[in-house]
Amino acid sequence: MHPFRKPPQVEVDDELAFHLEQRVRDYVARGMDPAEARAKALERFGDVTTVRTECTQLLEADRRAADRRDWFDDLRQDLRYGLRSLRRAPVFTLLAVVTLALGIGANAAVFGVVKSVLLDALPYASADRVMRMYGRWENGTTDRGPMSVGTIRDVRERQRSFESIAAFESTPREAALIAGDDPRVVKVEWAEPALFTTLGVSAARGRLPRVEDAESDTAYNVVMTHAAWQRHFGGDPGIVGGTVRVNGITRTVVGILPRGFVGPEGAVDFYFPLSFRGALRDPVRVYGRQNFGIVGRLRAGVTPEAAAREIAGIAAGIAREQPRFNAGVSIVTIPVRDALVGDTRTPLLVLMASAGLVLVITCANLAGAMLSRTLSRRKEFAVRTAMGAGRGRLVRQLLTESTVLAVAGGAAGVLLALLGLRALRGQALAALPSYAELTLDGGALLVTALVAVATGVAFGLAPALSVSRGDVQGTLREEGRGASESSRARSFRGLLVAGQIALCVSLLAGAGLLTRSLLAMTAAPLGFEPRQLLAASVQLPLGAPYGSAEGRVRFIEEFEARLRALPGVVAVGTSGDVPTRVGGRNGVAPEGAPPPPAGQTLPMALHFTVSEDYFRTTGVPLRSGRTFGPQDRPDGPPVIIVSEGMARRFWPGEDAVGKRLRLGPETDAPYFTVVGVVGDVANDPTKLTPELSTYMPLRQQPWNGPIFLVRTQGDAAPLAGAVRRALAQYDRLLPLREVTPMDAIIADGLSGRRLPVLLMTAFGVLALVLASVGVYAMFASMAAAREREFGVRVALGSRPRDIAALVLRQGGAWMALGLAAGAAGIVGIARLLRGLLYGVAPFDPVALGIAVALLVVCAAVALLAPVRRATRVDPITTLR
Repeated sequence: MHPFRKPPQVEVDDELAFHLEQRVRDYVARGMDPAEARAKALERFGDVTTVRTECTQLLEADRRAADRRDWFDDLRQDLRYGLRSLRRAPVFTLLAVVTLALGIGANAAVFGVVKSVLLDALPYASADRVMRMYGRWENGTTDRGPMSVGTIRDVRERQRSFESIAAFESTPREAALIAGDDPRVVKVEWAEPALFTTLGVSAARGRLPRVEDAESDTAYNVVMTHAAWQRHFGGDPGIVGGTVRVNGITRTVVGILPRGFVGPEGAVDFYFPLSFRGALRDPVRVYGRQNFGIVGRLRAGVTPEAAAREIAGIAAGIAREQPRFNAGVSIVTIPVRDALVGDTRTPLLVLMASAGLVLVITCANLAGAMLSRTLSRRKEFAVRTAMGAGRGRLVRQLLTESTVLAVAGGAAGVLLALLGLRALRGQALAALPSYAELTLDGGALLVTALVAVATGVAFGLAPALSVSRGDVQGTLREEGRGASESSRARSFRGLLVAGQIALCVSLLAGAGLLTRSLLAMTAAPLGFEPRQLLAASVQLPLGAPYGSAEGRVRFIEEFEARLRALPGVVAVGTSGDVPTRVGGRNGVAPEGAPPPPAGQTLPMALHFTVSEDYFRTTGVPLRSGRTFGPQDRPDGPPVIIVSEGMARRFWPGEDAVGKRLRLGPETDAPYFTVVGVVGDVANDPTKLTPELSTYMPLRQQPWNGPIFLVRTQGDAAPLAGAVRRALAQYDRLLPLREVTPMDAIIADGLSGRRLPVLLMTAFGVLALVLASVGVYAMFASMAAAREREFGVRVALGSRPRDIAALVLRQGGAWMALGLAAGAAGIVGIARLLRGLLYGVAPFDPVALGIAVALLVVCAAVALLAPVRRATRVDPITTLR
C-alpha cells in the first residue's frame, strides 16, 4: 500500500461525509433547522451503506489496476536500468552468464534424462497398476530370475489381486528376417496374447494377437512393433495382412503396435503368440525349466503392497508342494517401471544430486560476485535512497538484475544441455532403459526456466538485502576512497566460499571413488585375452539346410575353415555366447553330493557351448585334462569342461578330471563326465568373484546363433569387412548380427558404469573451477577493501611477508572450515555410492586424499593474486 494513501473505505467515508455536510449546510442556509436539515440530507442520499460499499469496491478495483500499471512500469524501468548496468560491466556479465549456463545446463541435461526414465508416463494405460513378478533364489545367485510354466500356472490360478496375468519369454531371441534379398537380424519374443491387454496397449494398425493365434495350426500370426515397421519396411501400410519370412518360416503380420511401445524385456521387433498347452503336459518342463516372466494388472482397489504379500504367500506354498524344483525360490512383485529401470535408478539420482551441488556452488559463487559489485555501487544506492527511492525498490532492482542474468544463463544452459545430450547419446542410451529419450521436452524446459528464475533470486537475495540495511548518511560522507567492507559482509562471503569448498570436495571425492572403481574394473583380470579378438555373430534360420543339428554343425565347421584361410587370422573358435555376455545358467549337482538343504536350490553355473578350438582362440588357459576334440560328437558320451573355481568348490584338493555332475534339478538327468578344467572367466566385470562356469562341446549342442571368435595377428577391427565377404560368399541370405572387436564388447558392458564416472568427473572439475574462482574473487575483494589498513600497517613497519601471512591466515581459516564441513559431505557421498563401487572402499584414502589435495592446491593458487596485491600496497598512495 502506498504510504501516503488512505485505505479505500476511509477515503470513501471522508468523501461521503464531506458531501453530506455540504448538503446539510445548504439546507440550513435555506432556513431549515439543523436536525431537520441533516435528516433531509440523509433522505436525499438514500442507502448510505450500499453507496459506501459500492464506492469502496470501485475505488479498490481502480487502485489495483493503477498498482498493476505502476508495477509493470517499474519493472520495465528496472529491466532497462538493469540491462544498462550489466552492459557497463561486460566482463562481469559474460562471466556470470557463462557460469550460470554451465550450472543450469548441467541440471537441465540430467533432469531431462531423469524425467524421461523415472517420471514420464510409460507407454501403458494406467501403468501404475502394472506389476512385474520375478523368481528370487534365496541362496543369492539370482534376484530377478525367470519362472517355470508350472509356477506361472499356479500363481494365475490362486491369486486374487490381479484382473489379468500374462507370460512371455524372459529373454528375447534373435532371428533371421529375409526381406527380399536383404538378410537382417531381428529380435523376436514369444508372449501370451493377453500380454498387450494386460499392459493396456492397443494396436496402431490391424489387431492384437488372439488366443486362437497361439494354437499350433495358426501360430504363424505375429504383431510387429512400430520401430521395426519403420526400420525394416519403411512404414508400408500394406504389410498389415501381408507376410514376412522369419527364421525360414512364413508368418502373417496381423497388427502394428503403437509408436513408443516397449515390452517388459525392452526393444523387440516381432511378438509371436505363446501357449503353455504343450509345456504343461511335459513333466520335465512344467517346473524344471525357468525361462518365462510374467506381468499382471492390479484389480481396482488392490495396492501393490497387498498384491506383493499375496504372491509371496503363494510362492511359499508352491515351494512346499514342489521342493524338488522350487525349494528356496520366492517371488518378488515390483512395479513395472522399477523392473524396466533396473540398476540405473541409483546412478541417475547420484548424477542429479551432483548437478544440484554444482548449481548450489554456482549460486554461492555469483552471490559473492554480486555482493562485491553491490559494495562498489553503495554510493549509487545511497543517492537513490536519499532522493526518495524505497528500500523495497532497491531490493527489486537488484533482484531484477540477478534474474536477467539467470534467464540469459538459463537460455545458454539449455543450448549447452542439448549439445551435451547429443554428444552423450551413443554411450548414454546403452546404459539407460530402452524407452528413455535424451531430449528436453516441454516439461523439462519449463522446470529449467523455473530453476533459472529461482537461481536468480537465490544468488541475488543476499546482495539485495545488504543494500536494504545500508547506512545512507555514512555512505554519502565517504570521500571517494571506495567503500569499505563490513565484518558482517566479510563473514558472509567467507561462509559462501567455505560452502563452495565443502560441496566441491564432496563432488571430487565422489568422482574419485567412481573413477577408482572403474579403473579397478578395467584392470581386473578377465580370464581370457580380449585384444586382437573379433566376434562375428551369425543368425541361422530354422529351415533347411540349417534346421537340423547336423546342418548347423556342418555350417560351423565349413565357415570356421573359411575364416582360418583369411590373411592375418591366427585361430578361430565358436561359441553360443561371448565372454561377458553369457546369460544361460544351470543348476549343478556333482555326483555323490548330498541334496541341497531344505529351502535351498542347487548352485548355479554359467553355461557355455563351445567348439574345439575355443579355448586356444580366446586365451582361456587349460589347467588340467583336455579340451574338446573330434571324438566329442553327438553320438559320443556326454562330456563337460568346468572352470577352476567350480573344481575347487566341488572337489577341493582332488583332480576334477573324471568326476561327474548333473545339470538341472532333474534327478534322472544324465551325468556329464569332466574331461578338463580351465581358468576362471569374469563374465560380469562388475563382480569381484568370477561365477562358476561349465562348457559343453558345440558338436553335441549346436546353436542356431553361433558366434565366431577370430584371433588376429594385429588389430582385429579391419578384418570385419573380410568376414562379411566370406559369409556372403558362403550364403548371401545369412544375416550377420554384428562384427565387433572383443575390446568394444567389454567396453559396451561397462557403459553403465562409465557414464556416471564421466559426468560426475565433469561436474567435479566444473565445481573445482567455480570454487577456485570463488576463492580468488572473495579474497581479491577483501584485499582491495583493506588496502588502507594494509597501507597503515606497512607505514607502521609491517613487512610484506607479515601482510601475506595475514591474508593467508584469513583465507586458510575459511578453507579449513570448508574442508571440515566437506567431511560430512564426503560421508554422504560415500554412502550414496556404496552400491556402485568395485574393489574400492567407500572411504578410499587415495581417492579422498587426491580430492582434498587437488582442491587445496587450486585454492592456494587462487589465493596467490590477492596475496601479491596485498603485499605491493604503496602506503603513501593509499594514505593520500
